[in-house]
Amino acid sequence: MQAIYVLVLALFVSMLLVPPLARYAALLGLVDQPGERKIHHAIIPRTGGIAIAIGSLTSILLWVPMRQDLAAFLVALGLLFVFGVMDDRFNLHYRIKLLGQFLAALILTLGGDVLIQDIPFFGDGPLAYPLALPLTIFVLIGITNAVNLSDGLDGLAGGVSLLALGGLSVLAYQCGDTAALMVAFAIMGATFGFLRFNTNPAQIFMGDTGSQFLGFATGALALIVTQREDSAVSRLIPILILGVPILDTLTVMIRRIADGRSPFSPDRLHLHHRLLSAGLNQPKAVALVYSAQALLILLAYLLRYSADIVVIGAYALFCLAALGGVDFLCRREARMGSLHLRSERQDLISDSLLIAIRNKLLVRAPYLILTLVIPLILVLGAFAAPAIGFDIVVLAASLLFVSLLLALRLPSAATSWIERLSANVTAVTVVYFAAESLDGSHSHLVLSLFFAISVLTALWIRFSAVNFQVSPLDMLILLIAFVVPTLSDDKFEQIGFVALQCIILFYAIEVLITERKRPWDSLRIGVMTALGVLLVKGLTRL
Repeated sequence: MQAIYVLVLALFVSMLLVPPLARYAALLGLVDQPGERKIHHAIIPRTGGIAIAIGSLTSILLWVPMRQDLAAFLVALGLLFVFGVMDDRFNLHYRIKLLGQFLAALILTLGGDVLIQDIPFFGDGPLAYPLALPLTIFVLIGITNAVNLSDGLDGLAGGVSLLALGGLSVLAYQCGDTAALMVAFAIMGATFGFLRFNTNPAQIFMGDTGSQFLGFATGALALIVTQREDSAVSRLIPILILGVPILDTLTVMIRRIADGRSPFSPDRLHLHHRLLSAGLNQPKAVALVYSAQALLILLAYLLRYSADIVVIGAYALFCLAALGGVDFLCRREARMGSLHLRSERQDLISDSLLIAIRNKLLVRAPYLILTLVIPLILVLGAFAAPAIGFDIVVLAASLLFVSLLLALRLPSAATSWIERLSANVTAVTVVYFAAESLDGSHSHLVLSLFFAISVLTALWIRFSAVNFQVSPLDMLILLIAFVVPTLSDDKFEQIGFVALQCIILFYAIEVLITERKRPWDSLRIGVMTALGVLLVKGLTRL
């Protein structure tokens, strides 16, 4: 349970810091100017990394029990944070950036005794210290720069790091390393808070402060979790967990060297640049990279106890498929003009056929069904909830009070966000307690119900005239929700299905709020009724 508190606190601190940091970024000189190699066309604050670092470190220092390797880890992150801020402010030479990364890696290896002990295919014994030390430093610097170089599109580096940290948290949990699990959760929470403002079109960038922080933290945690003496996890699993940034960095540097240029010279050869050149827009390119990274995380989990040759073989096949797919997209770009015109004609025909029935059958009907089903789920779920503790009583009373204020239509600029928060928190509470009270025989019925809700919601989103778009952050959340239930541990499966149900309800609630025509609608009545039921059930136990 403490790991959840760590994640929530880091998320809260990060989200709280992003707006003021963005507001004063220009005054601090921490802004990203448009340029020839930049995707954006306006001045963007690059103070998001500060929010990620402070959110992560605050939560870790308050909750995580310290030990030698984690203490060195925090000192190294603090040093790298200073170098990152200086780089964002003064655009340091790459040699100075490498010096900061080298010092951080040296602190972790010497102070925390975090070393690569075994190298697959090179003998059975532990690696000698004079070889292990430079190799570990080289790997840490390489991973740090791999994530740093992937920070080229809105939400890309943050989302890839988030998925990698999620995979590492699963391995830490299965290894019984609670402290490493909490550290991963803290950084994930802070990254989630930042991504809320970094999804295309981004309001803020993480800068080198954030990309180096996330890269080093992910690489260090990968070594801490997989290099344990009591771990049976393959030592090559970090290659899968960090597979996309590693592949991107290696291919770019090899191409630069082959062209007779410095491996650090600027160009547009990164995977995300090539995806844009292939005709994809930013959200689609980011979503495609997220999907590839999620696939690698799932492979890492499935192959965690496999032989090293199997792991490296799976990664090699992935690299070939990924590079081949990108090359195929680039070759097709020359023909995209005719395909685009053909697609536009098909869309016109499709729209002309659907325009007569769309409003009633594909928009109004799903909306009317959702107005009945969603409030009913909230109320029945509240009745089905088992014993309610004092913390839920306080939560229900607070949200009910807020809902009553909103019902009185008190003027507030944050009214819509407060109402969404109230409805979503109620949905999470109801789904969580309902999942505990229902036995396995009802699982198929519940899944069928939520599948139907997702179809109705998708129909409304697709055919409604409202500009309701799914962002890469939404897809990232959906990927996590779909991947978690595939993990073999019963706890992960339960968490995954609860998360999936909550996400479906979130989108359905958003539809109802978007289409709201009057203040006292079924959603508001349903939320207040569910909160009232939870409050009464809790008070009867006190």
